[in-house]
Amino acid sequence: MLNVAIVDDEAAERQKLREYLEAAACRKNEEFCVDEFSSADAFLVQYRQGYDLVFMDIEFPQGQNGMEAARALRRMDSTVVLIFVTNIAQMAVEGYEVDALDFIVKPVDPMPFSSR
Repeated sequence: MLNVAIVDDEAAERQKLREYLEAAACRKNEEFCVDEFSSADAFLVQYRQGYDLVFMDIEFPQGQNGMEAARALRRMDSTVVLIFVTNIAQMAVEGYEVDALDFIVKPVDPMPFSSR
């Protein structure tokens, strides 16, 4: 089972990612345990070791932005796989500073979830 965190202030975006993950899990006969967080601050306060994958938005209306949260996350956990899901493609270079695996630009396309 893969433990996944989705950190995004938009409920519709969290739901979309959850649905894509569930569809991928069904096709591959795998299981995902998904936790959702509506802010980077809430995610960091409740963070627990054991996540395999974190999908992180960059823009939040309040509190830390996703890049700041990613830096804090790396101080707590240097191995979790981090993927940014954002409207801000220009932040991709900064993502390398926090060892992000990838950037997914919104609106999220289901194709990457179906091809692997």
